[in-house]
Amino acid sequence: MERRTFVIEAGKAFPVVIGALYVIGCGSKSPTSPSTTADVQSNSTVVNGHSHTVNVSASDQLHPSNTTYTSSNDSAHTHMVTLSASQLSTIASGGSVTVTSTNSTVTGSHSHEFTFQGKK
Repeated sequence: MERRTFVIEAGKAFPVVIGALYVIGCGSKSPTSPSTTADVQSNSTVVNGHSHTVNVSASDQLHPSNTTYTSSNDSAHTHMVTLSASQLSTIASGGSVTVTSTNSTVTGSHSHEFTFQGKK
């Protein structure tokens, strides 16, 4: 076989070999499914004519540890909301958790309740 013919034929076979390696490689991997845990956002109760929101990431739910979140800013202040590792696990499994924020630092201290409903 001439060198030119060999190079042309080898070039035609190259995509077939790559395709076969891809299929073999794909078949050996274990199937994965996307996480069913999603970010959860809670709107607080209305107190003194305003409310706040807090977002709990899916990552925090999947790797739970005691975590403190800062609420959205409304009426020139925020609140702190603390969730325990156990509460984060409850949310991750689709459960519901209600917590009370710390008091606001503005005059006329107050708190809000936040209910987090897990998404499963």
